[in-house]
Amino acid sequence: RQPFGATITILALLAGKWVTIVAAWWWWSNYPYNFAMPATLLPSAVVLDIVLLLTRNWTLTAVIGAWLFAALFYPTNWALFAYSHT
Repeated sequence: RQPFGATITILALLAGKWVTIVAAWWWWSNYPYNFAMPATLLPSAVVLDIVLLLTRNWTLTAVIGAWLFAALFYPTNWALFAYSHT
C-alpha cells in the first residue's frame, strides 16, 4: 500500500474549496478570485505522506508528520500572502 491519503484528501478539499469560491463568491457576489484564495496545503500533505512512507508507523506519523505539517504551513503560504505584508 502506498501512503497517499493525505495528498488525495487535500486535493479533494481544494476541489471543494474552488467550487465554493466560484459558486458562492464569484457567481453570486462577483467577488474577485484573488481575494478568496485558499491556503496552500498540498506541500504539507506530501510531507505528511512521506513521513508515513518512511516510518510506516501511525503514531510517529501523527507526532512527527503533524509537527511538520504545521511547521510548513507558514513558509508555503508566504508566496501567496507576501504581497500584502508591509
